Amino acid sequence: MTLTELRYIVAVARERHFGKAAKACFVSQPTLSIAIKKLEDELGVQLFERRASDVTVTPIGEHVVEQAYSEPMLMIEPAPRRHMARPKTCAARKAP
Repeated sequence: MTLTELRYIVAVARERHFGKAAKACFVSQPTLSIAIKKLEDELGVQLFERRASDVTVTPIGEHVVEQAYSEPMLMIEPAPRRHMARPKTCAARKAP
């Protein structure tokens, strides 16, 4: 799992929409979707439940998102637990 893939996962978890997450990450929606699907296949788990109207994070996906917040290389600010905040960008925050 790469840092880029972790950023994609966090963006989808925040946005609850692959297209909006891709836009926030400055990539195409197919690029982001393929990267996440490939990672899910490699891990043998489903991180997101995809439905026509929305995307929800699975319990294992929530665990991965929580781990991403603790990864110092990502420098991602934790979002509220109930509803994840929508990011302005997918880029990592600047170091203090």
